[in-house]
Amino acid sequence: MPQSFDFSTPTSTGSTPPSEFYDGSDAVSSYVPVISSLSAVYSKSALPAQEQRWGSLVALFRQLYPNEDLTFIARSPGRVNLIGEHIDYSLFDVLPMAITQDVVIAVHVGGADGQIILNNTDPRFPSRIFNIADLKDIEIDATVHEWSNYFLAGVKGALSLLPLAEIPSMHCLIDGRIPTGSGLSSSSAFVCAALLAIVTAVKAAAPHSESFANAVTKSDLVQSAVVSERYVGVNSGGMDQSASVFGVPGHALRVQFYPELKATPVAFQSDEFAFVIANTLVVADKHVTGPIHYNLRVVETTLAAEILANQCGLGPLPIRDGFGGTLRGVVEAFKARGVDIPGVMNKVNEVFSKPEGYTLAETAQLLGQSEVEITQKYMTRFPVRFERFQFRARALHVLEEAERVKKYCEMLNHAPADHSDGDGEEKYLRALASLMTASHRSCRDLFDCSCDELDELANLAVTNGAYGSRLTGAGWGGATVSLVPKDKAVEFVDCLKKQYYLKRFPGISEDKINDAICITEPALGSAVLVGNYNV
Repeated sequence: MPQSFDFSTPTSTGSTPPSEFYDGSDAVSSYVPVISSLSAVYSKSALPAQEQRWGSLVALFRQLYPNEDLTFIARSPGRVNLIGEHIDYSLFDVLPMAITQDVVIAVHVGGADGQIILNNTDPRFPSRIFNIADLKDIEIDATVHEWSNYFLAGVKGALSLLPLAEIPSMHCLIDGRIPTGSGLSSSSAFVCAALLAIVTAVKAAAPHSESFANAVTKSDLVQSAVVSERYVGVNSGGMDQSASVFGVPGHALRVQFYPELKATPVAFQSDEFAFVIANTLVVADKHVTGPIHYNLRVVETTLAAEILANQCGLGPLPIRDGFGGTLRGVVEAFKARGVDIPGVMNKVNEVFSKPEGYTLAETAQLLGQSEVEITQKYMTRFPVRFERFQFRARALHVLEEAERVKKYCEMLNHAPADHSDGDGEEKYLRALASLMTASHRSCRDLFDCSCDELDELANLAVTNGAYGSRLTGAGWGGATVSLVPKDKAVEFVDCLKKQYYLKRFPGISEDKINDAICITEPALGSAVLVGNYNV
């Protein structure tokens, strides 16, 4: 296996790397950085394994494409959401962070075949070839679970972002290390990496074109990736893509969607804790279960907002992405009338007084629209299946969770200055973690997006010394994130291995367990790497 990977100097052969396309001056700059060292991407502890991985990637690329130079490698990481679940598509702030696990795409630009060739390091995903001439009219069938659809979603995003651009021939090798269905946003990372690879290839093929030079920012990439992922049937709110693109080492990101997209790094001012991600190994595939889970919650929160506006005389709400109003719009409308968040929650309880929920006919009556109108407007682009809408519970979760995000950020920004008081430090960490625990309860009881395995892992985490624990990601499977004392993190991981993985999955391999649970740290977001690909 290759033992090293050298990005020390720029390439001298092949297509010109598009370094002028990004300023790369710092991790929070407007443009995605072009870098030449893996040490700028991964921590010291993660670097040895990553050097081997990237070395293997380059070696396989050369086997697959023996006569082609490697032009660049694009990468985007997964994310873990610390707090703020299912509120991004209602335009409330969230607090994720990018993680080490990522999707990387090695690319040769400029072949004469007029094709995009996709290979994957995972043999489960067969090669795919697409003619560039067909891409502008290509349709993605979201009902078919096909791995290359995520790359094609990036193609459609690039064509929308750069309508005058010509996509060059691209021969690609893709390597993803984010477990699918784990709640760590593997699909969003793939779409972001694909979109970045295509935009970078366009620039590499025509570095002096004025139609898109210095025109694509991180915000552009995020907004395009949000729309692009909808081509594969997921109505995402934007948190996943923002964390993947904007990630900053050593920081969480307060991602704001109102009044415009903004990602603000929030430093961890205490170093006495660690985050541990534990995958339930229950696959939560938004593509498959969207109609009864994720997409249904988007529809429920959207309809709740529209009904509140109609019943409370708030007038038309600002529309999100042509889909409908948001609960953030409701809060802002009430705020203009002097009504605070507790007052809005009272209105929610008044308007949605039926604990059993609402049928489509009852929903139509509350909105003053026909069932056909509601179905066509809210349930056609992203089909849903339901018996009754649970408007009150969904709206209360969103409003309460938004308040928890505010408090969590305030606590991070005002960590105890004096770390000598051990009791004070522990009280602070327990108070921080209590917000995470409250978030999990709300996801379980109000938003109904937990599952038995998530609840078990969260309970085991607290039993084994975590300050707090919660599901992270869409839920219905996937992973938990736990706040644990830093000096007990390794012991904590061992306990979960014995009490959850070995107990639930007898005979599970050590490698699979190690893939499922990890001590994580906030990582760099999207980047393009160029240099000497010496293995």
